[in-house]
Amino acid sequence: MGTSQSKPNPPPGAPLIPPWANQDPPPPEPPPEPAPDPTTQPEQPGPAPPQPPIDLAPPRRFAGFRTALGHFATSGNRDDARAALGHWARTSTGGARANTQRVSRAARTGGAALAGFARAAAGQPPVAGALDIRSLAGLSVDIAVDRIVDAFCPPGILDEDTARLAIGEGLTKALAGADTFDPNDIGVNDVRVATLTFVAELVFVSVAGDGGRALAAAPSPAAATQRESDIRSLVHEATDMVGTPILTAAGNVLTPDGMTALVSRVIEAVQTEMETW
Repeated sequence: MGTSQSKPNPPPGAPLIPPWANQDPPPPEPPPEPAPDPTTQPEQPGPAPPQPPIDLAPPRRFAGFRTALGHFATSGNRDDARAALGHWARTSTGGARANTQRVSRAARTGGAALAGFARAAAGQPPVAGALDIRSLAGLSVDIAVDRIVDAFCPPGILDEDTARLAIGEGLTKALAGADTFDPNDIGVNDVRVATLTFVAELVFVSVAGDGGRALAAAPSPAAATQRESDIRSLVHEATDMVGTPILTAAGNVLTPDGMTALVSRVIEAVQTEMETW
């Protein structure tokens, strides 16, 4: 697909969840420790705690999904598209929980931006050190969205492209129809739309990357573009269906950690739904 770079099948022995997937930027270096007192006996270190086992990715884990996706590319049948997505959810990702962990860094980045968006909608100041989205009032919507994306998804972060694309799509859809950014016009439904769109785009970009060049089997470039659009629509439909009740029950979430946890719940619920297809 054209949205994301395709992933090769992992080599034998590769972990199912890449070690960088749940990493944050490294913390600042701690201050140097004081020199030890030569009159005291140094404490002997205890045994290192056991490390949890690493789940390994099965060999050729994308092959079955790409075959199913190629069949949809040829047929254009919506049922074939659902079958391909079901194959992806069940076999390519290691399951809903594992795939949620694969995108956890992007989920935290987007969760912080969505929390800032929700705080601006509620007329509350930002959390310490974060952009005050209310300060963007009066800018064009396009510029305001770019400023939010740049503030919460700076260059160099892990999953930078995925996070920037997904949060930009979410904010743009939530603010559709407005020319000038006005935080006072942001409602609870706008936060919901931004969150659901963000999740759907995270899932879709994962599907697109794992699908490789399977859609090249479509009868024409125009047909391949339409097939990609169809896959995206199915992902968004599933996200709206399972995510809306979760967001409604959660109410107004205004902290980055709370929003990240909410985003992760919806991602897992979307893939769990797809596993039944």
